[in-house]
Amino acid sequence: KKIPTPLAESEFVVEHILPEQLQDYRLMRNLILVSSLQPESETNKLLHRAVKKEIYDKMVSQEEYLFVARDQWARGQLLVILAAPGEALKSSVASYPDFIYNLFNHYRNQRLQEVLFFQTQGRLERHFKSNYGWTLKIPFGYTLALEDTTNHLVQLSMHNPDRNIFVHWIDHARGLNINDAWLRDKVNWMASHYHGAHVNPGDYYLAWTSLDGQQALQMSGLWESDQELNGGPMRAYAIRDAKNDRVYVIFTNVFAPDRRKEPYLRQFEQIAATFKSFGLQREETS
Repeated sequence: KKIPTPLAESEFVVEHILPEQLQDYRLMRNLILVSSLQPESETNKLLHRAVKKEIYDKMVSQEEYLFVARDQWARGQLLVILAAPGEALKSSVASYPDFIYNLFNHYRNQRLQEVLFFQTQGRLERHFKSNYGWTLKIPFGYTLALEDTTNHLVQLSMHNPDRNIFVHWIDHARGLNINDAWLRDKVNWMASHYHGAHVNPGDYYLAWTSLDGQQALQMSGLWESDQELNGGPMRAYAIRDAKNDRVYVIFTNVFAPDRRKEPYLRQFEQIAATFKSFGLQREETS
């Protein structure tokens, strides 16, 4: 899967190696072992050592083609084995691409969450919850760069490279129509607080997803700044909280010209997934 950043970046880089090279790669976090079960092959010998006999026998008899192991040769490792005799291997490989991608993607996200949220800023998270009725997990290193209570806008920033997380909320939003033009206008207003950044029509695409158990409109694409003559990738989400009669917009962007941007976009996705809306609990006055 390719992601424009603006250069196309892959979520995973696949490196093909020979069976005799496996010893040098055994400690890699992600491994896929493909075998046609030729009796005297190096791959087949590895399979015998990697799986139990009953599993190997099922692969030979074509009862099972896929085997998944965790922590096989290293802690945190995910090993996927695809094996079938002869021509059956081709059909088995063709049957599992989405499953294998989702498996590695999910496992990568799990590992990222363990690192990203190992130390979070509970005090700031509680501040947002008690004062604004929402919160999300804030990894160590982010600072509160903007807190505009009048316009309901918060900006969290981290440098080296520059990363920004904006959260904007709108009360009494029951009749608000969340669509392409509306979201782009909101994103451009939020992005303008970072060197006048903006998102151009044609530089993004929309898709429906879910956050905090609510349907959310996701914008994925590119931002740019005419002031600084720079740009990069972005993610944004519009979330309707019908229970509390609110709409939220989360906008994230990164400027990292000297490195891969996909890992930072993945971090934004994991942070956005922790978003929670509570609404403000106001005491009744007599």
